[in-house]
Amino acid sequence: MRTLVLRVSGALVALLGLALAGLGAWLLSSLGTSGTATFTAEPEADVVVLDPQVLNRVDSPMSVTVSSEPGARLWAGVARPSDAGPALGDGARTRIGPADVSDWSLGTTEEGSGEASDPTAAEVWQRASTSDGSITVTIDQAEAPQTLVVAAPQGQQLDEVEMSTTDGSWGAWAIGLLVGGIVLVLLGLGLLLLARRGRAKGAGEPSDPPVRRGSSVYVPAEETP
Repeated sequence: MRTLVLRVSGALVALLGLALAGLGAWLLSSLGTSGTATFTAEPEADVVVLDPQVLNRVDSPMSVTVSSEPGARLWAGVARPSDAGPALGDGARTRIGPADVSDWSLGTTEEGSGEASDPTAAEVWQRASTSDGSITVTIDQAEAPQTLVVAAPQGQQLDEVEMSTTDGSWGAWAIGLLVGGIVLVLLGLGLLLLARRGRAKGAGEPSDPPVRRGSSVYVPAEETP
């Protein structure tokens, strides 16, 4: 009975260790020791919108880089969600989010119709910037909630949105899961080895030991089938 318990416990512990080690290795390969998570999306409009549900989801600063064809003059503005909506009107745009950690991607939703509104004309932006080819905006979370809008010149489509954030604790968790999983695997293998030795020892012991009767030793005869 003890051998069976050791075998079952060893197998379960080893399987749990393999699962944790696999998860830790996957997170470590994706996040690195620094704990940097990067998500990407490919929009289908010349205006993209990132809401607080994406930008302000974590406490760490969020960096967003939007790229287009070389030479395209990109504009980016940050505003309160209640102000950014009216500034966009009903024009076509791509709303970015939510983030999906299974493949480190950002969901996209196409909204509005017709020609995109020119958000640069509105006076609601807390800060705005321009850049050629690609533009990077960092949301430091100090003024959350915020909405980020990035626009390309009319007729020039945005190619990619990349959002990244760094949290050192994520890297530490990944390493902890990997190391802890390896320890559990070794522990499980140790229990299985202990069970195997116990089984081998039990198989080597005689099933019917000699019985002393008076001054002589009586050995039970083997039963015939």
